Amino acid sequence: MLIIMAFDKSSLPDQDADLDDVLQPGTCLSNNQYRIESYLRAGGFGITYLARNSFNRDVVVKECFVPSFCTRSHTAVRPRSEASKSQMQKAIRAFLNEAQILSQLQHPNILRIRHSFQENDTAYMALEYIRGHDLLDMIEDKVTLSPHQIVLLTQKLVSALAHVHDRNLLHCDISPDNICIRADGEPVLIDFGSARKMADGIGERNSGFSMVKDGYSPPELYEANATVTPGSDIYSLGASLYHAITGHAPLDSQSRLAAVSDGRPDPVPSLAATVTGYPRGFLAAIDKALALRQADRHASAQDWQRALAEPAVETATRNVALLRRVVVKPQSAVIPAPKPAPTALRADGTPRVQFRYPPSQARVQTA
Repeated sequence: MLIIMAFDKSSLPDQDADLDDVLQPGTCLSNNQYRIESYLRAGGFGITYLARNSFNRDVVVKECFVPSFCTRSHTAVRPRSEASKSQMQKAIRAFLNEAQILSQLQHPNILRIRHSFQENDTAYMALEYIRGHDLLDMIEDKVTLSPHQIVLLTQKLVSALAHVHDRNLLHCDISPDNICIRADGEPVLIDFGSARKMADGIGERNSGFSMVKDGYSPPELYEANATVTPGSDIYSLGASLYHAITGHAPLDSQSRLAAVSDGRPDPVPSLAATVTGYPRGFLAAIDKALALRQADRHASAQDWQRALAEPAVETATRNVALLRRVVVKPQSAVIPAPKPAPTALRADGTPRVQFRYPPSQARVQTA
């Protein structure tokens, strides 16, 4: 696993960074390669800025800054106490591991990293600047995507996911807020802060923390010692597409499991049986992605790609409007949503503790 951060519950961040903690406009980083233009956003693990690079182009600079145990001294980032030093170092290592993961991925529908570096006793990433909206904003703002556009969007995202898995990586946090739609309509998969390395190219034990999002996370992400595989990402992408098609997220997988175990029907109805206006094979492929059992899902993202290439689906997508015709509201940049800090899963058999968040937000699952 490339990113494992075991924090005590007492270290969970309870507030965003104070505005006094942000770098001021005009601050230069990495030997004047980047000049901070403005503060964009703060979250549990970092502060994000709009910046200009040495070619006078816009970039997004993300700074590792965990407000629960960091503070600012001029431009430097310092631990709040002696006890915070080790937690701060763990955060920096995890941040740099995320940068390492992104550097391995070169795909038009995956967020591009330009540079990572250490300075001011912390770490930074320079990321591509995206003009557009995340898919969750578009759904909630009721921006209409036609069936043809969603089919094309799906093809691109499944291709991006295949690229991730081909490099023995798992995203582990796919959801509509981590799918951006550029102003030209191209989808981009972002936020690899929960990504994992597949040790054997097949899967790995969920022996560390899990960042789960109700409605999008598969059953295995809720369980300690369950095997997490490419099928876990396939479920999350299927759930995100279900939300885009129906306008609401599917019921969380734990509730679905409980219903099926009690002999009741699956409370998430089949799209192929209930939705019209789409190629039936396309909807059936999403239904398969949403199977509760990993063995019942697509074996790989490539298998899903093959399902999308079937004649019935291909015919339905011919001569349709390009994704760039999607109308989105202007936005200065799209950046990953802030997350709560993770905590270690307990393996001693004691009861799970669940930190509840609204369905569209991440929460930490411990066991």
